[in-house]
Amino acid sequence: MTGIDLGMAAAAASLPAFIVIISVSALAWVGRPWELRGGSLLDRIRVVEAVNNYDFWLSLRGVSGRRRRDLRDELRANLWDATLRIGSKAAVAAVGSTRKLAAGSVAENSGPHWGRGLFAGLVAVESVVMLQVFVATVWADAADAAQVTRLSGGVTLVPGMRVEFEHTAERLAFDLSLGPISLVIGGLVFLAVAQPWRLVARRADRQPMAS
Repeated sequence: MTGIDLGMAAAAASLPAFIVIISVSALAWVGRPWELRGGSLLDRIRVVEAVNNYDFWLSLRGVSGRRRRDLRDELRANLWDATLRIGSKAAVAAVGSTRKLAAGSVAENSGPHWGRGLFAGLVAVESVVMLQVFVATVWADAADAAQVTRLSGGVTLVPGMRVEFEHTAERLAFDLSLGPISLVIGGLVFLAVAQPWRLVARRADRQPMAS
């Protein structure tokens, strides 16, 4: 196994742990338990969970980041005040359905932004391709400066990308394999901007809301 293969294997092994850390950090950032004074750890967990659920339903309805933050802060403050008086379990129960609360806090959901998502996804694909071409050019220039006659391998910076370079007296060749990374990133950007999960919120709005 080459050094490149070992590096890719190590990156693949650490990916699940990285995703877990990022997810937990994101949930903590939304709930911000360090801002809560007094109470127990269980109280903080219950309040943070309720705030995250509320934020989830707000995001499904397409609420902007600043507006979601203001609404989260208001709910967290009210929940914590109630927690210090009657306990977190009773405080969260008194709020009821966070989905219903989100529906009553903002205007009707407007649905996904397919056009914006498609445009942003295409721009992302083009940007990643241009980055790969730039990286490959630097890679080839470095190989040529080192007077390497033939070099082939992957680029750790961009997973799935491979470059082949050959420079001899008889032949000068350069080949670039982009890999799927540009399509993956373009697809993620499309989903983030288009927000197709708004369809779920619109269907949910038509259903009876449980308390």
